[in-house]
Amino acid sequence: MKKRLSTCLILLFAILTAAFAGDARLVNAKIVTEVLDWGETITGVRLEYSDEIAGASIIQNGENPGKLTYLVTGEHDIDAVYVNNSGKKGTAEPNGRYVFLDFCLEGSNWINYRDYVTFNTTSKTRQQSEAIYVYQAEPIATVGGDIIAPSGRTKTSGEIRIGIDGFSSFLYESDLLDDGVVFYYHLYIPEGYEEKDEALEDLPIVLHFPSGDVTYEDCSGLYYGALFTHNDATEWVLDDAQAEHPAFVLTYGGNTRIRWHGDIYVDIVNKLIEQYNIDPSRIYGIGLAAGSNTMWETAFDHPDLFAGMLSVSFEFAKVYGEEDAAEKAGKLFDIAPTWVFVAEDDYSATAQQPQNNLPKGPLVRKQVAELRELGYTIDFADGNDMWNGLYRGKKADKQAKAQIERAEGSDAMVTLFLANTVRQTGHWVWTSVYTNE
Repeated sequence: MKKRLSTCLILLFAILTAAFAGDARLVNAKIVTEVLDWGETITGVRLEYSDEIAGASIIQNGENPGKLTYLVTGEHDIDAVYVNNSGKKGTAEPNGRYVFLDFCLEGSNWINYRDYVTFNTTSKTRQQSEAIYVYQAEPIATVGGDIIAPSGRTKTSGEIRIGIDGFSSFLYESDLLDDGVVFYYHLYIPEGYEEKDEALEDLPIVLHFPSGDVTYEDCSGLYYGALFTHNDATEWVLDDAQAEHPAFVLTYGGNTRIRWHGDIYVDIVNKLIEQYNIDPSRIYGIGLAAGSNTMWETAFDHPDLFAGMLSVSFEFAKVYGEEDAAEKAGKLFDIAPTWVFVAEDDYSATAQQPQNNLPKGPLVRKQVAELRELGYTIDFADGNDMWNGLYRGKKADKQAKAQIERAEGSDAMVTLFLANTVRQTGHWVWTSVYTNE
């Protein structure tokens, strides 16, 4: 009996040893970032294995009999662990070569948002993120039956920048630029549209007009500030958006805050239309803050360019600050359907009131009233129709759809957000505009 038992133990040990000695291994670990309301933020780590991992073999449980398979260093806490074969964050499958460690986010603390973003808001630079160390504290199993034993710390190497990685960057060189000016344009190319093909349907292009963030540098040296400081450009390239409305997306960056003359952007667009399957009748402008000013100037100079325009965090002050102000502002609506979003309590300076500290709500009401007197039909979300910037999900969708339905046949739409409902500051309207379908 003793001999038989010892033989069984030796055989069991041999089997376990063989299993632990399998070829399955961790290939790499990368930091995952996303561009959230306040800017680019580290939201997790992606582990890539040589073999498919059985998701059920990973125990990440804080309750009895609690086991934590993965631990990370630093200030990050793991919120969720899941596997997939797509390599994309947020997709869970029974098995997969990729293991995601999603981090907890303190998204409601807007006072300390600077502690979360990847970039320095003072120096206006974005460096490579510091490495995160990952520990595997429990064994995990592959689909093939190999056991990957607990390991020491694994250092992350590289980053996966959701949204940003989809853009290709190009240096723009032209006599239209002043001496010493560096100008990059960043283009998102939909999957399958890398080259012009007569068999493909022409797609629309979204022209993004950023604000002062065009000068923010990152570790690539390509001036990606328009992409990593706000989410209004990257929202258009995410999987869900592209699945419903495939489109090219274009933005830019450089070493100066010059108010770019529309000829520069138009020159780039015309070249892209020659290179890719872009529909010249479906060019849409979106402006962020002072970037809207550049967008409107481009529209005046090239009135046949845009099929529609959307302005966030900026009213008509620049085009409004002249003797024929209302007439000129109204011409925007003659050029293309326009939607303007402003917060009641946005105190950022405008061309018409640089010396005082008045909010934009009263100014927008004055502009809308004068435009209506000129005969323009404007659907204005004011009073009880003002939007609540705190709404998310179905509530955000409901107030957006209500105004769209009400505005049918109007020359333009203007949306005011209720005071104190846009988080951090009334100027940050983009944090609420892009929360609905």
